[in-house]
This record gives sequence, structure tokens and C-alpha cells, in this order.
Amino acid sequence: MNVKSLLLGSAAAVAAASGAQAADPVVVIEPVAANYVEVCDTFGAGYFYIPGTETCLDIGGYVRFQVSALSKTTPMWAAGQPGTWDVFTKAQIDIASKTETELGVLTGVIKMNAEAHSAGGSGTTFGLDQTYLALGGFQAGYFQSYWDEGLVGEIDDLSGNTKFNSMRYVFTGDGFVAGLSLDALTASQVGYMGDPDLARIGVSGRVGFQAGGIGFKVDGGYDTFNEDGSVRAMTSLALGPGQLDLGASWASGWNAYANTFDDWFDSYPFAGAPAPNSIYAEWQLAAGYALDVTDKFTITPAIQWTSVNIPTASNKSFYTFGALFDYEIVDGLSAKVNFDYADLPDSYFKDDTWGGWFRLQRDF
Repeated sequence: MNVKSLLLGSAAAVAAASGAQAADPVVVIEPVAANYVEVCDTFGAGYFYIPGTETCLDIGGYVRFQVSALSKTTPMWAAGQPGTWDVFTKAQIDIASKTETELGVLTGVIKMNAEAHSAGGSGTTFGLDQTYLALGGFQAGYFQSYWDEGLVGEIDDLSGNTKFNSMRYVFTGDGFVAGLSLDALTASQVGYMGDPDLARIGVSGRVGFQAGGIGFKVDGGYDTFNEDGSVRAMTSLALGPGQLDLGASWASGWNAYANTFDDWFDSYPFAGAPAPNSIYAEWQLAAGYALDVTDKFTITPAIQWTSVNIPTASNKSFYTFGALFDYEIVDGLSAKVNFDYADLPDSYFKDDTWGGWFRLQRDF
């Protein structure tokens, strides 16, 4: 084969290959569709689908600015104790996820908050408020117990500790609720002075119903370490232009669920107990009425009577009075003013005590 024949053969082969390529179909790559956020209305307002999943997510929380005052900072066995006041800002973020499954709704909740104080040397704090998982009526994690719920207003104090690492099962239906919880009680909650890493068990629960404008619930808690417990009953009634709430509690002894005066306002009375873990509220009665003056303005007067068990003395009782003024400035922003006054027994305290706060809060 001469050189001329070889070149002609190569050119023909190239031409044939080029013709074959030109005959192939042209492939056009389509752009990937964007994953737009879709509203999830299965679980109420605020939920949206996580793109590419069947899980619904809700993000909420609040920002709070508050100025608080208290006339006494220490027990009042003598006059002249100084008052105190604090300015602080708090932020909370709540994240909830929900998915429909063959066993019920699968839920996951994370709540975290941070506070920046200007008094008391506490500075800025950040921590986990609650986190738990739930499937159907089963719930497990670190969350608020039924004891965290109170009456209308801000002065009632009918419980002790309210947050635990717990496992709880709740049944609800036709306005009826029944729940039973196993709570891991910390050493400080049961007053245990030994190994702080040793958790104790508490058992708590609720039975209640809601029908129309009437609601009633009974809470119980038993501290297995102290072998004492507490019982509380609360009712709410739609009455006139507002809501009337009534509550009562009883404790058989010092226990994790009893009021042992660790609340900020109620930390003043009966401190410096004659023996560790000895002073507690044995009987308590409380009432509050939320009067809806307008659609945006509510006034809630309240009163509580407390009988305190003191090992070295007969029971001492005192009254706490208060009023909450709540005004909705715009949707999502409210201003609140609260006043408290405690009429302490003269035989045990030198002076009575007052306190209060002003709050601006943006909820979202």
C-alpha cells in the first residue's frame, strides 16, 4: 500500500466517525428543582416541613427585659436589713420537631435560654431549660413536671421542685387527662448530704378534666428518699369577664415536691432553719382572678395563705397578696407590672416584705 492510499483511507475513516457523532441525539441536562419550604398545618400554626423530609419544625421563644425589687434580702429577725434590686435580660429559644408515625406523633423538643444580670454578681448565664423526646403518650427527658403549672397571676407558690429527668406516660381524651411519671431526683432536691452523684426516685402524676369553662386537676408526688409526699388540687372557672382560679396543697413532710421556700420572692421567710431540710409549707390555699378589662389589658389580683411547719415551734402562717397588670402593646409584645406583699407573723419576723417587677417581653 502506497502512502497516497493510506492517507485517503484515514480521511475516510475520520469522516465516517464524524458523521456518526453528528447523528447522536443531543442530551440537555435539566436544572434541579429547588426545595421550597412548605407550611405544615398538621400540628398547628408555625410549623413547616424540613425540605426533603416528612418532619415538621417549629421555632419560637421570647426576649425579656425585667427590673425586679425586693425590700429584704435576708431573714428579718432584726430590723435594718437592706433591700435589693436587679435588672436583667433573658432570651429563650424553643425548637420542636414532629413527625407522624404508625405509633403516633414522634416529638423532639429543645429549649435553651441565657440571662444577663446586673446585680448579685451572677453576670451572664447560659443553660439548657428543657429537652425531651416523645412518641404517642410516652415522654422522656429533662422537662417541667405537672407541678410547674400554677394559677393565674404571679404570686401563687404551691409546689417545690418542678424540673426533673423523667419518664412519663400521659393519656388524654375528651377533656380528660391522666399522667404518671418517674422522676430522677437530685441530691439537693431530696436534701441528701452524701454522694451527689447518687440520684433518688420520685413518683408523680396527675388526674384532671376540662369541660367548657370549668377545669379541675389533682397532682401528687412522692419522694422515696424522704418517704414523704405532697398533694395539690387546682380548679379554674370562667366567671364573668375573666377567669377565677383556686388552689390548695398539703405536704406530709419535707420532700422534693413540697414548697421549701426556694423561690426568688419567697426565699425571705423562715431561712436559717434549725435543722437542715426541716422547714416546709404544710398547708397552702391560693386564689386569683384574671379580669379582662379590654382585649389587651388584664388585671389579676391574687392571695395565698401558707402554714409553715417549723420543728422547733408551732406552725406559723402568713398571707401573700399581689396584683399583676398585663398589657399587650402590639401583637407579640407585652408589658407587665407585678406587686407582691407578704404579711409575715410578728412573733417570728421583725418586718413584713414587699417585692415586685416590671417586664417587657417579645414572644415569637
